[in-house]
Amino acid sequence: MQQEFVLSAGEGDFFFGFHDLVAWNAAGDKLLALQSPDITLPPDPRVPCAIGYFDAAQQFHELGNTYAYNYPQGARQQWIGDTDTFIVNDRVGDKWGARIYDASVDKCVSTLHLPAHVITDDGIAFGIDYARLFRVGGYGYTGLPDKQAHIHAPVDSGIIKHNVYTGEQALLLSISAVANYKMNPSLGQHHYITHLLLNPMQNRLAFLHRYKLKDGGETTRLMTVGTDGNDLRCLATGFLSHFDWKDDTHIAIWGRTGSNIEKLRGSLLYKMMPAGLISNGKKVLKKLLYTRTQGAQAVAPFNWLLLPDADGAAPSMLARDIITEDGHPMFCPANRDWMICDTYPNEQGIRTLFLFQYSTQQKTTLGTYRMIDTKPNLQLVNPLLEGVDEGVLKAFSLEQMAFTRSGLHCDLHPRWKRDGSLVAFDSIHDGRRLIYGYDVSSIVHADKNVLV
Repeated sequence: MQQEFVLSAGEGDFFFGFHDLVAWNAAGDKLLALQSPDITLPPDPRVPCAIGYFDAAQQFHELGNTYAYNYPQGARQQWIGDTDTFIVNDRVGDKWGARIYDASVDKCVSTLHLPAHVITDDGIAFGIDYARLFRVGGYGYTGLPDKQAHIHAPVDSGIIKHNVYTGEQALLLSISAVANYKMNPSLGQHHYITHLLLNPMQNRLAFLHRYKLKDGGETTRLMTVGTDGNDLRCLATGFLSHFDWKDDTHIAIWGRTGSNIEKLRGSLLYKMMPAGLISNGKKVLKKLLYTRTQGAQAVAPFNWLLLPDADGAAPSMLARDIITEDGHPMFCPANRDWMICDTYPNEQGIRTLFLFQYSTQQKTTLGTYRMIDTKPNLQLVNPLLEGVDEGVLKAFSLEQMAFTRSGLHCDLHPRWKRDGSLVAFDSIHDGRRLIYGYDVSSIVHADKNVLV
């Protein structure tokens, strides 16, 4: 059985962030990482974290620092194509921007006035509004105000496309255009765009369009658009969570569409009901809608869905009765038949890391990791959540917001090495936040399949 090993040697807390980026460079001898100043609190806008990489000898090279980070998604640090240069978000003046570092000479070589969420191999970056994301409770950055807070679907905020070498830039897609696509934007409030992800061919972007509802809930739409800004599509609407491109034309996503709650929210009755009545009756409505006899199946259960990249796509199932809970998926860049994924903590606080092979529908468990019991100091949290919308703070307790935005909430967020030989993940089971790895080459490249 495989055993995890530490990839981030040395003192302190290290992390990478989300499950949708490759942390290793093309040569496979450098691993990007952030070093946290204090994992017990949400990010402090006055205190940066260090940015750098671990070399093949597991020595950390600190190249600079950044104020533009959060614990779930890091600072969106990522290598640019096959080069030894990487881009990382940072505060540049009074805006969220980015910096480019050259790891061959260990220094910053460029400062950009626009951020990057994803970037193509030839240096075309796509960024989003991180001040808005922070305000609405998403994975934004703390320290700068949302200048469009009073506008529910702004026309001049959305996905920004820019060339990191020439400086050419344009608004690829506005929040207003997204909110007006095949829906009435007035049905929702505080529309925003999040979770950009390029397909393997890098000619289409997938993203989540989310907006607040008058019952206090939130709806998500999975959407795609060409990297030229054309051919906008809405694949699905409902409770939709983590996803990845299975290939250039299909997306795997955890969620549920077409439930009774979603049908109610789209009904004329819902649109006519006062917000207060809906909010107060939400729990009762859910109980009535989802009451079922013992042992019966839910009307619209959650599943891993496989959606073609088309408007109103009819989903198939990715792993029916095999992967039965939400997690953070990433398909192997070298062989997209393989997926690495994790689970959320169970009642004992244990997360599971596993591989899944689509062609055989087989799952291989790699390890289990328990979260630690330490909690943030709530007396220090309030200033660090300044700017988060009041409605968000009402929907989530201060304890929950403080914990999930701190480094103590550590999802495994597994990610592949480009050649499929290794996977890396963040974990806190040893009391520090560290980056760990698994050698999975014997599984992924084996002649026979390995079962759980």
